[in-house]
Amino acid sequence: MTAKTKRQMVIVCLGLGVGLIGIAATIHSTWPNNFAGVFLHERRNREANIRALEWRITQEAEPAGRAFYQAWLAEEKGDLDDAIRGFRSLRDAAPPGTRLYLTHSLRLGLAYGRNGQPDEELAIYQGLMGSYPGPSRLSQATYHLRRGGRDQARRLLDDALARDERDGSLGSQRQFALLLRAGLGQAPSNKSAVSP
Repeated sequence: MTAKTKRQMVIVCLGLGVGLIGIAATIHSTWPNNFAGVFLHERRNREANIRALEWRITQEAEPAGRAFYQAWLAEEKGDLDDAIRGFRSLRDAAPPGTRLYLTHSLRLGLAYGRNGQPDEELAIYQGLMGSYPGPSRLSQATYHLRRGGRDQARRLLDDALARDERDGSLGSQRQFALLLRAGLGQAPSNKSAVSP
């Protein structure tokens, strides 16, 4: 090996070392809000959710309750087709107009969304309009927000909050709807700026 080759190898090794130190310093200075920290945090949360759901299933005495948590567990583990089947079965068995029907429908909609089926997710939420006007509009608003539809979400939240003043249809979700609406700010003006 010649002296020139040795020098080039030393320079390459120093460059790699400085680069790795720079990457390590960046990760350390932005921890836990960087990609690695968020990934690890989400992974720990998912593992904790799975353990909690597995424990809950063992504690649930009623078959319908156990089936609900089993469907939720399938969703957490990434078996979305099984989760959808479970939530759909539970929703279909629950009497329409009850809190159970709403809960199972909302979880079904979320499972469709996580499974890459946004049309089915939105259809579930829209199908709740007649019996559950507040939760339906709130769910549709969050659906549109996840897809960047701030104006549509704003309209749905305004409608849900106005209706809630008349009939209390948002119930305990009113505070969440108010916070969500406040975060969206004022609606953009439709008037175009025309100079005189």
